Amino acid sequence: MNKELKYSSGEIYKRLLTYTKKYKTVFIIGVFANILFALVETSFVNSIKYLIDEGINQRDRHFLLVQTPLFILGAILLRGIFNFVSTYCMGWVGRKVVQTLREQLYEHYIRQPISFFSDKTPGKLLSTLTFNTEQVAVASSDAITLALRAGGTIIFIMTFMAITSWRLTLFLLILVPVVSWVIKVSARRLKKVSGNIQNVVGDVTHAAEESIKANQVIKIFGGTEKEIANFRNKANRNRQQDMKLIATKGVASPVIQFIAGIGFAAIMYFGSLEMLNDRLTSGELIAFITLMAMILRPLKEISNVNTHLQRGIAGAQSVFEIIDLPNEDDTGQTVIERAEGAIEFKNVDFAYEAGANILNQISFAAQPGETIALVGKSGSGKTTIATLLQRLYNIDNGQLLIDGIPIQELTLESLRDQIATVSQNVVLFNNTIRHNIAYGGLNDASEASIIQAAKHAHAWEFIEQLPQGLDTVVGDNGVMLSGGQRQRIAIARAMLKDAPILILDEATSALDTESERHIQEALETLMQNRTTLVVAHRLSTIENADKILVIRDGAIVESGTHQQLLAQNGEYMHLHQMQFSEQ
Repeated sequence: MNKELKYSSGEIYKRLLTYTKKYKTVFIIGVFANILFALVETSFVNSIKYLIDEGINQRDRHFLLVQTPLFILGAILLRGIFNFVSTYCMGWVGRKVVQTLREQLYEHYIRQPISFFSDKTPGKLLSTLTFNTEQVAVASSDAITLALRAGGTIIFIMTFMAITSWRLTLFLLILVPVVSWVIKVSARRLKKVSGNIQNVVGDVTHAAEESIKANQVIKIFGGTEKEIANFRNKANRNRQQDMKLIATKGVASPVIQFIAGIGFAAIMYFGSLEMLNDRLTSGELIAFITLMAMILRPLKEISNVNTHLQRGIAGAQSVFEIIDLPNEDDTGQTVIERAEGAIEFKNVDFAYEAGANILNQISFAAQPGETIALVGKSGSGKTTIATLLQRLYNIDNGQLLIDGIPIQELTLESLRDQIATVSQNVVLFNNTIRHNIAYGGLNDASEASIIQAAKHAHAWEFIEQLPQGLDTVVGDNGVMLSGGQRQRIAIARAMLKDAPILILDEATSALDTESERHIQEALETLMQNRTTLVVAHRLSTIENADKILVIRDGAIVESGTHQQLLAQNGEYMHLHQMQFSEQ
């Protein structure tokens, strides 16, 4: 898998903002509404000087009793309107960005090669899809809203203050570099802690998911206390990272406010001198002090902007690192409608990542309609051969051909359209039986063809007994069905696909004798007139195969029919004796 990419905070946020371009009209409306909100709020406070100087000091009845109440009502009304418009518009854009990122991320999950998932836990992947993308909403809407309101409020306050007294304002500006330095230091810390939190949340999610799935094994093998302790450890690590974030936020805000407090005390002193020297009116001084007190809140919010921003950037980085990975290699151009079913492996080598070879010089051929069985001890490479045929992994050396065409030259869709698979680990979706049989490219199949496939798979005999028949919901991964029933649904799916090549990967190894009998009958029907690759554990199921390949340590050590291999008195004979002596 590709090495994870790293980005600077600026690059991440700049890229994040490109997602808002599609919604720029709503975004711009939200921006202006935030600016106008800040203007109305600061204008309202700045008007205090007129209230004192022209209303109270001059005892202007019309100003006090008519103009002032109307101004207050108008300001409050406008403030409410701009608040709603800005909140709704920025929130709408934020949710759209999150939706787009989640859709892109999910699509990349689906389109990644199998190797992508080999070193990642489902918990971390799900956490990135749900939690990390949610943090992006904070950066793309909440942080911008706060920044515009707080930033706009600060700018308008400073403008009104400068108009009132440029001397006092200049003194106040000396404090700005100090506040900026505190914000920069806290931002660096917040980004690091936020990234750690997202990693730990993934660990917590994975631990919980694993325990829920393995609940029965945990109970039977006495792992309850161990799993509880393991989860507590991960939850405690999550708490520790949260506390680091809380501590960093808790320090940043008071420090900024303390610096502002020093300025407030100094302004009170120098402002009083200005008023005593008749350079300020009493109304202007009170308005200036009120504006300065008012600036503390947006200064605090600016520090919170960094908190939101860094959390969002940390979340966006984890999302972009996956989105920027290349999808599964699909450079083939050849399309075949329906293959004859001829398969040939020519001196195929394969290794996972950069490790030792799993397969060495694998060579064999299957004519259309033939059944090839792969047998051998666990870990010998049988299933790997089947996965290579589907191009779930790419071979390292040699050639793998279907109907004489190297599979790399076929489009992935065309290649996989030629293959149906039934494995030991049946995957069913939490949907109806109908949906699970007619899945994916089969979803436009008629009810008659679905029923016919179910009958051939010996599944209709239990489906028709269910109150809702084909519309019965099977539960998470078919939990409402027995193992044999789930397997027959999988066979019906393969039957409906009607592909010329069939892969059976230990399809009966986990079943009881009665279920195996039904499944074996269904498989024999399915295998008719199809080239079949059987990965077998129970040798009794492949005695009639046209050719049996014995795999040991990634190499073919014996090849022949059942009777031929028994006569050789070699590896196959040894496996056969071991298995039947256990019965």
